Amino acid sequence: MLKPYKFKRWYAASSLILVLALAGCGGNKPAAGNAEDKPILIGMSTEATGDNAMNSINLYQGVQVAVDQINAKGGIHGRQVELVVRDTEQNPTRGISIIRDFGQKEEVLGAIGGFYSTVMLAQSPIILEEKFPFIVATSNVPASVESGMPWTFGVRMNANVTAQYALKFINDHFPTDKIAILHENGGYGKGAAAAMTKALEEKGLKPVAVESFDNAKDKDMTAQVNHAKEGGAEVIYLFGQGAGNGYVLQAMDKLGWKVPIVGENGMANKGVQEVGQALAEGTYAIQTANFNVEQTREPAATFLEDFTAKFDHIPTTFASAAQGYDGAMMLFQAIERTELTGNLKKDREAIKNTLESNLGSYSGVIKDWDQAFTKENHDAIDVNSYLMSIWKDGKLVVSDKQ
Repeated sequence: MLKPYKFKRWYAASSLILVLALAGCGGNKPAAGNAEDKPILIGMSTEATGDNAMNSINLYQGVQVAVDQINAKGGIHGRQVELVVRDTEQNPTRGISIIRDFGQKEEVLGAIGGFYSTVMLAQSPIILEEKFPFIVATSNVPASVESGMPWTFGVRMNANVTAQYALKFINDHFPTDKIAILHENGGYGKGAAAAMTKALEEKGLKPVAVESFDNAKDKDMTAQVNHAKEGGAEVIYLFGQGAGNGYVLQAMDKLGWKVPIVGENGMANKGVQEVGQALAEGTYAIQTANFNVEQTREPAATFLEDFTAKFDHIPTTFASAAQGYDGAMMLFQAIERTELTGNLKKDREAIKNTLESNLGSYSGVIKDWDQAFTKENHDAIDVNSYLMSIWKDGKLVVSDKQ
């Protein structure tokens, strides 16, 4: 585990890297000359500022490793790949403007991003209007990819799929149907709460309590936790971000109450450790990768080696980095398998069609895919993509329970 002062130093340095990337990519325009001489521009919509910045930095870093690897091999169709990085500042209005710019000004062939779910929900219908392929690498809200969104492709943990996986995990290892849902009040938490409620309803059940909190402001979660306790909860399904989850742990300790906690990326966030400290021990975080263990698959081992060499540390939010990398690589593979004409509108649609029907097999950090997407299914991550992790001795390691 990083000591607090080391974490802050790393976080500041990583934030600076992303800010510099934003500055460096801020004015990207195609170079003059023949189309084959121009770089292939890929948009990246992310959160370089705000309380989600750490997770977004991991996403950006995973994508950057993919870009470096592709360019080291000569690029795509002999052209280098460049990222056009934009900071949404966790602002849906700004997020919409970024998508408009990608679609109309930047001449990107495709884009990737989507960490902050509230922004991603606002961006999704605009992507539909602008008509370019967008890889949703982290936002868990089903509607950002489903519900008639033909231009978005998910390499993320869809909240509906996550709830099904988590419910089976709870039933297998903590045989109980008394589940309380505690969640932050943005798109991320609301999506998770709705998905778990739906999963329980399909079994004729309902949560014993559903409590929300403002992840950016609330520090005393005693009332929410007490409602879950009084409801008879035997497991908490927890979907806040980092520090917010840590305050939930503090409230549980204050009430002298301990039950298993199952979460996702928010529980993998270092903020859980910073606030909850030893109270985080034994809590579970659903991930799609874990980099605190030996990587037995060659693509994952190569990714980790390249990531560590570039950034001098392993990813701190495993799923964000892995999904960013695999999502970017799938987009690059689709472009590689598409005959580009130079007509931006036609090329964007052709890449979308390739993603849906001709992407082919891909061996990634998370797993191997024969065909990650179909026209009917734009979510690559299924229940077989998940890996349950647990906080142990200050590290997030693979759990013995899967």
